[in-house]
Amino acid sequence: MSRRKHSKIDSLPPDIKDTVEEMIRADFTYAEIAEYILEQTDVPISTASICRHARNLNESIETLRMAQENFRCIAEELNRYPDVDTTEGIIRLLSHYVLESIHNTPEEMWKSIKPEDLIKQATSLVKAASYKKNLDLKNEEIMDAGFEQVKTMVFEAMAKERPELYADVAKFLDEKRGETS
Repeated sequence: MSRRKHSKIDSLPPDIKDTVEEMIRADFTYAEIAEYILEQTDVPISTASICRHARNLNESIETLRMAQENFRCIAEELNRYPDVDTTEGIIRLLSHYVLESIHNTPEEMWKSIKPEDLIKQATSLVKAASYKKNLDLKNEEIMDAGFEQVKTMVFEAMAKERPELYADVAKFLDEKRGETS
């Protein structure tokens, strides 16, 4: 398990830390940032410490950007296909990245990969997609059964309490069934 890195900048008061991180993003020199910290806190800090913090900050920002881009792609997919659920959107995005990675992998790297490993990974992907499809089918069956139960309950209640409405609805459905036959 990796340990979270703590820098001297992490221990600064929050307002000063925020300003320092803004200075890093605004491309101030590390010497200027060290001078600012010294002026604000009387705590000397090396430019190497600022550099390490900046590197970690930039990695965090890049990770956040990638996550936001992935969520944007998923949201676009879900907006484009409203019947697709979030899991399906994630699977589509991951499938795209997997295929893109496969396409961009140099041929010499393929030679170093064990075929068994590729088969295991492909099998895992197929199993995940199959499991998702199976869950979708089960959920659809449950919804259909629930709908049939509600429909039966409504028609039974309608036949008892509003027989004229029941007769009209039954006649309407019979006519529609005749049109589709």
